[in-house]
Amino acid sequence: MAGGRSPADPPPAKHRKESSATVAAASLGDDVLFEIFIRLPSLATLVRATYTCRAWRRAVASFGDFRRRFRETHPAPLLGLFFDPPGADQTPALPIFPSFVPTRGASRDLAAAVRGGDFFLTSLQERPGGLHGWDIHDCRGGYILVGNRAQKAMAVLNPLARGSERFFGFGHVHDDNLHGEHGLPVAHDACRLCCSESEVALDARLLCSDEDPKLFRVIIIAHDKSRARATVFSSDTGEWSVHQWADVPPISLPMPFKLQLLNSNMQANGMLHWVYSNLRHMLTLDTVTMEFSVTELPLWVRASECCFVVGETNNGTPCIVYVFKFRVYLFLQTIDDDGVKRWMVDKRTSLDAQLDGLLGKLKDKYSELQVVAIRDGFAYLAASARYHYATTPRWVLSLCLETMKLEKMFQRPYECCVHPYVMPWPLSLVGNYGSFALKYGTKST
Repeated sequence: MAGGRSPADPPPAKHRKESSATVAAASLGDDVLFEIFIRLPSLATLVRATYTCRAWRRAVASFGDFRRRFRETHPAPLLGLFFDPPGADQTPALPIFPSFVPTRGASRDLAAAVRGGDFFLTSLQERPGGLHGWDIHDCRGGYILVGNRAQKAMAVLNPLARGSERFFGFGHVHDDNLHGEHGLPVAHDACRLCCSESEVALDARLLCSDEDPKLFRVIIIAHDKSRARATVFSSDTGEWSVHQWADVPPISLPMPFKLQLLNSNMQANGMLHWVYSNLRHMLTLDTVTMEFSVTELPLWVRASECCFVVGETNNGTPCIVYVFKFRVYLFLQTIDDDGVKRWMVDKRTSLDAQLDGLLGKLKDKYSELQVVAIRDGFAYLAASARYHYATTPRWVLSLCLETMKLEKMFQRPYECCVHPYVMPWPLSLVGNYGSFALKYGTKST
C-alpha cells in the first residue's frame, strides 16, 4: 500500500499556502493599521478584528495613545440593562437576583460580546445563599457592584472577564463607621447599605479607571445629621482605607435634616453626589481630594414633583437631566469669571410628539417620565403608569443628550431599578495586563 498507510488512517492534512492578501495584511505597519482600526464602527468590532491576528492584538494592546484616541471617537456601546427585581428591599427571604436584558437590534459584534460574557452572574449564584439577597448598588466601567446585607458581603464583577470577581465583607466597615454624634455605636440591624432612618446610613459607589481597566475603587459613604466620611476599598492594594469624619459645610436647613439618595448612580467627572431632602442643596465628594462640599441646586429642580439625575455628557461635562411630566431639561455645569460653578440651562424640549410616535395609544396609560440613569451622553427614562396600582409595565427609553432623540428599549415591571451596562475596554487589549503583556512586552505610554 502506498506509503504504508492504512485506509482507516485520516487523510493527510492539506497545507494551505497563505495568500498574498493575508501576508500583506499581517505586514501592515502600526500607523497604517491604526488608521484602519479607527474607522471601525464600534469597540465590539475592533475586538473582533484584533482577535483574528495575534500581531494586530499585540499592536492595539501595546499603545495607550491609540486606546485613548479610539475612546474619544467611538462612544462605548450599550450592551444592555441590569435590573434589580421588584421588592428587593422588602422581601429578602425570597429569591432576589439581578436580571439582564440585552439591547434590542444590537449589531452582530455586540450580540457576540453579550453571548461571550457571563451576564447570568453565575459566580454569585454558586455562592452560599444563591439567589437570595443580592442587589446592585452601582454599575461602572464594565464592573458591577453588588451587595448582600444578610451576609454582610459585597462583590465586584466584570461579566466580560470571567474569573475576575472580587468578594469582600463590609462588617468591619460597619464597626468603624457606624457611630452616632456622641461616639456610641449604632446597632447593625438598624443600618444598611443605603439611606435609612437610623442615625448613620451607608451608601456604596464604584469608581473605575479609564487608563487601567483592571483597577477600581469602592467608596462607602457614612453620614449622619452633620457629618460625613468615606471608606475606600482599592483593588490595587486589596485593602480598606478609612478617612476622617468631615463636618458638612453649614447651610440653612431646618433641623433635623437628612440626605436623600434620589438615585444611586449620581456620579460625574470624578464627583459623587447626594441630595438633601429639601431638594435645595447637593452634597458632593471629590474623589481625588476626598473633600466634601455643598452646592445649591438649580431653582427648577427643587419641586417635589420633578425627577432629576446628575451625570455626564459624551464629552465628560457634568450635567443635570431634569424631567417634569413629558418635558425634559438639560443643565450643564459652567464656571464663571470668578471661578464659581453654576448650572445653566442648555436645552429644553417636550417629548410628547416623540412618545406619540413610539408608544401610540399606549402613551395614554402613562402620566409622566422619570430619569433613572445617565451614561456617556445618554439619559435613560422610565414611563410611569398613570395609576400606581395598575399592572401596566413601564417602558424604559433612551434619550440622546446631543440630539434629544428618544428611542424605545424595553418594558419592565414598575418597581425595577435600572443599571445601564456599557461595554468597557477589554482587559485583553491592555498591554500591561496578564500573561499577554509578559510574553509580548508593552508600549503603553
